[in-house]
Amino acid sequence: MAVTLVDATDGDVPIIERWLCADHVRRFWGEPAENSRLLRRPPPGAHHALIVADGRKIGLVVRQHPSRRELDDAGLHDIPESVIDIDIMIGEPGAVGRGAGPNAIRLAAGEALADPRVPFVIAATSLDNTASRRAFAKAGFLEDREFDDVPNGRYVLLVRRRPDARDILDGGTGTDSTGEGG
Repeated sequence: MAVTLVDATDGDVPIIERWLCADHVRRFWGEPAENSRLLRRPPPGAHHALIVADGRKIGLVVRQHPSRRELDDAGLHDIPESVIDIDIMIGEPGAVGRGAGPNAIRLAAGEALADPRVPFVIAATSLDNTASRRAFAKAGFLEDREFDDVPNGRYVLLVRRRPDARDILDGGTGTDSTGEGG
């Protein structure tokens, strides 16, 4: 499945609003009207991209820097504001579980990590959202910790760190040219 990310425009709002109302999205994204308001007035630096799979719009990726207050309210005091937080929805029910999610997450994380000021990328999802947890794991994220996302309940923080040069040179094995770890 060929997956690309394209900048969302005002013309995409109706399809995004339809996705927000879909039961499988609403379950984890919450109230559609509130989310629609947030998507129409994103914070500075936020980026919204449609997920396009095989030429068809199927979902949305949101990238943004979390505020210090958001991080502190979640008890994530050690996470710097320079990270990028990724949210994703596969809005088209027929596209769920077909591999587009991990591919879109990988693309969004790669774009975020291309900025040298971004130390790592994070995502947060409900402990109950096993599909999202699997998609982020397939995209190279590791589960870091659980936390309370008041008033939404228990969440898991997922982190994808920037690969260091040695990981790239040795194909990601974590060994140096002698075959030993660094």
